[in-house]
Amino acid sequence: MSENNIKIQRNLWENPWGYVESFFIGFGLMVTGFFLEVFVSTSNTFTLSYPFNLIFLIGYVLVLFVLYKWFASTQIIRWLTKVPASITSIVLVTLLVMIMGIIPQIPSESNIITNLGLNHITSNWAFLLILFQFLTCLGLISIKRILQFKWSNFGFILNHLGLFLALIAGVLGTGDLQRLSINVYEGKPSWIATDAQKNEIELPFAFYLKDFIIDEYHPKLALIDNTTGSISHNNGKNLYLVEKGEKYTFKNFEVTVDEFLPNSGRIGDRYEKVNEIGSPPSAAITVKNIENDSIQSAWISSGSFRYPYESLKISDEYSMVMTIPEVKKFSSDIDILTKEGERISTVLEVNKPFKHNGWKIYQLSYDDKMGKWSDLSVLELVKDPWLPLIYIGIFMMIAGSFYMFWMGNKITKNQE
Repeated sequence: MSENNIKIQRNLWENPWGYVESFFIGFGLMVTGFFLEVFVSTSNTFTLSYPFNLIFLIGYVLVLFVLYKWFASTQIIRWLTKVPASITSIVLVTLLVMIMGIIPQIPSESNIITNLGLNHITSNWAFLLILFQFLTCLGLISIKRILQFKWSNFGFILNHLGLFLALIAGVLGTGDLQRLSINVYEGKPSWIATDAQKNEIELPFAFYLKDFIIDEYHPKLALIDNTTGSISHNNGKNLYLVEKGEKYTFKNFEVTVDEFLPNSGRIGDRYEKVNEIGSPPSAAITVKNIENDSIQSAWISSGSFRYPYESLKISDEYSMVMTIPEVKKFSSDIDILTKEGERISTVLEVNKPFKHNGWKIYQLSYDDKMGKWSDLSVLELVKDPWLPLIYIGIFMMIAGSFYMFWMGNKITKNQE
């Protein structure tokens, strides 16, 4: 048998460690993590907050530097700087993320899911241990390329270092992330917010709601089945916008909107325009039965918290009703009052936050029972001091990708 036909078989755990050993280590970390979830984990998620998370980050980077600088020849450090360790940790992190996408991340009635922490993957010990391994690989590889710096490796360094910063800032920043809500009433300053656990937190500034504004669409007409109380189907279009002068056909009925009042109150046998709290929209309609030419006229209203709704029974089978107006948009005209005596005016709208002193302030909700007459505006405040570091990491990855693309084109042109 020739020497070329001799197959050299490498034993398990023989130097250098490959993919098999890497998967063994990765699965070992996952099993350890699930063991901690079952026997050690508590209902409170373990997180680090400032300044301890910053101290941990600095200490962690220093430890990585020391490990590579003086222990690079050891088996474990050599393995962590090789491709198998990185690839297997990425695969296992992806596996846990897929589980997060399959299993709802909410309290579960299943004991297995709850005990293994599969309904809170991002704070699961198994996920954190695998992610820690991946971050260690990224950190050591980045330090290795920095200490052996070449311009040809600059894009590689930006990519790996940027991913390291983005991931570790996302993990360590959870302890400093604040998400609060505050109820603000018209004409009253408010500075006490609450967190998800209903703990009261005093803000370093106050809100003063000058006016809460809701813009509504016109209500709609609907034909209701008197027996079931459900909206009757009308050739695919079941709701019609209430507009003065419009005519609509519902089955065998022709409906004409004679008058529409956005804010009104009943006076005797009719509605009149009024401007007071709780005044609902109303419409005078005429309904003609096409089969027998009978005509009915009446006022209908969607009602409000103050006035009952009114409908028109047009036959034994059907009644004509007006739906509650849908909200087009709502906003809060507020002043932010600082301890220094400054007064900052702004208008908050949904998905248009206002930034102040590191906080993002969102328009969240209002008193939906009061509707457009609500004097309550619910605001959400979010503060994430680690977010800039995440953005820096993302921009570094983008810059690294552009650099590697530019270098690749340059090398190709030189070869040509």
